[in-house]
Amino acid sequence: MRKTFLILTSFTIFATLISLIFSNVYAEQSTSWLEQELDGNEPFINAVERRLNKSREEVNLQDLESMTTLDVENASSFPEKITDFKNLTTLTVQMGTITEVPDNLAELKKITTLNLYKNNLTEFPMVVFQLPVLDSLQLANNSIKEIPPELTSMSSHLSSLGLQNNQLISIPTEFFTIDWASGYWPPLGLRPLLTSLAGNQITSDIPADYLDNYNNGGNMLEHYSYKQGQDQLVYNGEPITVPFNTDFKQLSPDESKLGLASNKALFDAHEFEYYDDGSSTLENGVATKEGPGFITIKSTLSTKSNPFAKVRVPIVVEAPPKGADITVEYKSTTGETLAPIDTLEGLLDANYTSNPKTITGYTLTETPANANGTFLKEPQTVTYIYSKDPVPAEPVTVNYVDDKGKELAPSETFTGFIDDPYVSLEKTIDGYSLVSAPTNANGKLTANAQTVNYIYQKILIPAEPVTVNYISDTGEKLADQTLLKGNIGDPFSTSPETITGYKLKTTPTNAKGTFSDKTQTIEYVYEKKKNLLKKGSTLSVKRNNSTSAPTEISAANKPKLPKTGDTKPLDSTLAGLFLLASTIILWRKNSH
Repeated sequence: MRKTFLILTSFTIFATLISLIFSNVYAEQSTSWLEQELDGNEPFINAVERRLNKSREEVNLQDLESMTTLDVENASSFPEKITDFKNLTTLTVQMGTITEVPDNLAELKKITTLNLYKNNLTEFPMVVFQLPVLDSLQLANNSIKEIPPELTSMSSHLSSLGLQNNQLISIPTEFFTIDWASGYWPPLGLRPLLTSLAGNQITSDIPADYLDNYNNGGNMLEHYSYKQGQDQLVYNGEPITVPFNTDFKQLSPDESKLGLASNKALFDAHEFEYYDDGSSTLENGVATKEGPGFITIKSTLSTKSNPFAKVRVPIVVEAPPKGADITVEYKSTTGETLAPIDTLEGLLDANYTSNPKTITGYTLTETPANANGTFLKEPQTVTYIYSKDPVPAEPVTVNYVDDKGKELAPSETFTGFIDDPYVSLEKTIDGYSLVSAPTNANGKLTANAQTVNYIYQKILIPAEPVTVNYISDTGEKLADQTLLKGNIGDPFSTSPETITGYKLKTTPTNAKGTFSDKTQTIEYVYEKKKNLLKKGSTLSVKRNNSTSAPTEISAANKPKLPKTGDTKPLDSTLAGLFLLASTIILWRKNSH
């Protein structure tokens, strides 16, 4: 029994393996060449069967290579061997979910019409630049956002471009200035590219008459056909409240508040800006007036005159804040206030202008950098600086004198204009020292004359003595010599003495002079008078018993200049008179 069970089990396993082997062989034999060649891409396989009117098992490579037209629907991709269709002239792959076109499509050099209607393309299929005879390119009902300007390189063979219902907001302007492969259109003076653009949101400028009357609706085109209306930009928000002096040119609109009259959502690629059309209270886009107003929001790609790509938006400008006061000062170069200050008041960020004043006797020398400006939150000061006009002043005389007012050096004079400074200096004068410095040694010139006195005192230096001699013309000493003393520079003066029996013969040339650091000698020379004494008589004059020493006279101790006669002693005079009287008595006795 057990043996029988094992045999049955083994037989069952063997039978199952045989079944699987034959099943796989049959499956391999049931897959057609076309299915394998086209990667099982059923939309393309079905399109081939329809076009050739053959089953997939009947189709071979020669059939694919002979095809010139292929219409595919509901495809999600291209088969890798799309190159087998090397003689295609028309390829339609529509109503599918295609997201990209393979580069090897460029090998189909005979394609003249490529239709990719209603797929999921988001980018322009750049491979078409390698299709040298492509005449018609249809890309309607995709999600393409941009058309490359390089498409103009195909102008020699491309005549038709279908772009309805994509996500375009602009068309390259280069398209409208060259000839394409289409027929000539007199209103434009060139051969335009036959373009279908309905159902996009194009705001860029397209020349009038470039588009036909039935394929431009639903955009925001300034030049459009009345048979197909355009969409309209709308604003769905509240009035925009802005501070005073807001510059809208520096702001970007809130795109969440923008929409279309058709209620379609705005494409993300749109960009908008504020534009002042001059009809509101704004000044070049700046909110310079309090209260309600309007500002225009427009597409950055549209012209200012395009009515569909712009919308007028209400605004409210807040009350302007007051700026801090500005103080205007008028001062001299020394900081003196020359005129009452002015105070400027105004709104924050508003412009202000200050002006200098005319001030008698002064000239403006410095205009402040902030003479004109704008009111700020912080106070400002504007200071005009003036210099005093020059007025001739009376002179300042500087004297250099001794304590008795004697001029010791030439005086000096300062001249100039009132308020000019002067500086006088002490002088060094030989033999004198300054004893009184003036309090007005330095100062300013004024309308009144001024005197500056430097007072000096003589420096006393004992001089060598002056000796005065009284002698006869024979060299005989007739009287005691006089010795004069004083200080260097002091003057001295001598005079002759009266000597009995003698008369002055020669007056010395140095009878007067000044004491110096050298000894000086003065000699008065006398001669005898005639007939006063008999021949052989002698006369002697003695002073102080003829032994008196020479008299010394100090100039410093005498109120007057020294005189030689003032130094003779009294007894010498009396002796002289006695001698004279004795001589007269003797003469009378002898005469009798």
